[in-house]
Amino acid sequence: MTVPPASSPKGNFVTEWFGHRVWPHADTSDAARINQSARACPFLTTVTGAPTACVKTAKGWSEPYGVCTISSDSNGPRQDWIACPYRTLDQHFTLLSGAIRSLYRLSPDEDMVVLPVTVLNQAEQRTRLRSGLDAGLRVFVFSTNKLGGEIDLPETEVSPGASVDMSVIEVTSTDETGRPTDYGDHLFYEIQTADFHGSPLHAASHLRDLCPAGDPVLDFHARLVGQEAVCGDRVEGPNKSNIFKRTIYQMLFKIALADHAKSAGFTIVLPVPVWDSWLRHLGRPELSQMSDDPTHVALLAPGERVQDVAPQSHAAILVFDIDQTSSETPQPLTVMRHVWCSSAALAYFTFDFAAQQAKQQKVVERFRTSMVNRIGKGVSGQLDPQNKPARAPRGMKRPQGELASGDETVTVITASGDVHPDD
Repeated sequence: MTVPPASSPKGNFVTEWFGHRVWPHADTSDAARINQSARACPFLTTVTGAPTACVKTAKGWSEPYGVCTISSDSNGPRQDWIACPYRTLDQHFTLLSGAIRSLYRLSPDEDMVVLPVTVLNQAEQRTRLRSGLDAGLRVFVFSTNKLGGEIDLPETEVSPGASVDMSVIEVTSTDETGRPTDYGDHLFYEIQTADFHGSPLHAASHLRDLCPAGDPVLDFHARLVGQEAVCGDRVEGPNKSNIFKRTIYQMLFKIALADHAKSAGFTIVLPVPVWDSWLRHLGRPELSQMSDDPTHVALLAPGERVQDVAPQSHAAILVFDIDQTSSETPQPLTVMRHVWCSSAALAYFTFDFAAQQAKQQKVVERFRTSMVNRIGKGVSGQLDPQNKPARAPRGMKRPQGELASGDETVTVITASGDVHPDD
């Protein structure tokens, strides 16, 4: 496998298609040929133990479009942005097993059994549960979209509802058939992939035409090799602000709910480029070393200390990347950093510290300068009309400045000359 060189063209490119690289160079392995021609998802196939088709569909398409990752230079350096949550389920269960080890305090070399709830109807899989318990192993089951479905935190009269991306629970005993009967702690596990401006379907359609579905043949990739540039056709970059905005409240809420007697905690898995983009939203905070392991760090709010947080931490951000040095295909994932944090720390850096940093950088003063410059351009006629059409008056028009009987609102005169009550 070839890592994109530093001189890669600027822009965005579909990088992995049905689990295997197609840019900057095509993976022409047998596994790539088989999965791509079958339009199969190698990650769901690994989890379920049975051949499973890609579930990413689009209007007007008769087959899945298979985009797993998109390479973008949006943060500066070229990085792989995960476009599909199932890409986080690699052949080694790197992220899920890493989260379980961290939050349930398992040692790195401790064996365990991890199964989706969708396979528990199979006698041989239930036997794996029972055998694992008999052997003294820790046993876990999980439910997520397409693999049992997301499980809701119910809405109440005084609190909002939420869905958990992946719900994990420890099985502590089974009956003689392997059916779970007793349970330990549960874990809230969230997956954050990237939102993108635009659509990758133009590039995906080129890949579909160059590598058609059907029986794989030895020269399946022949037409793609040398034409990898089609992977960048009208592919747009990530919507970084939206990724953070739609996630931060969910994190704060679920971290607080994870502080429960029967909860192992909360974890969210973030690709490296998403974490890099988040650091600006957090004010680029300094992270504190948790232990001798340099990959374990803490995001500490004022007054929090590592020695106090470490023993009771129940929330972690797992920052991961695709291991582009691996000769495996699909390429596995690797955890780059465990960031331990509290809801108080996240709230502080999101809503307080980042604003402090912005003020120190004079962003309000720069805003005012831009506003004054904009007014000057408006006066001199240097602005293109970009305003929406004037809002239609509410009810019957009145003479300028006249109020209806009983009105106590202030009138607002628009550019059209219409008068609107400021209500």
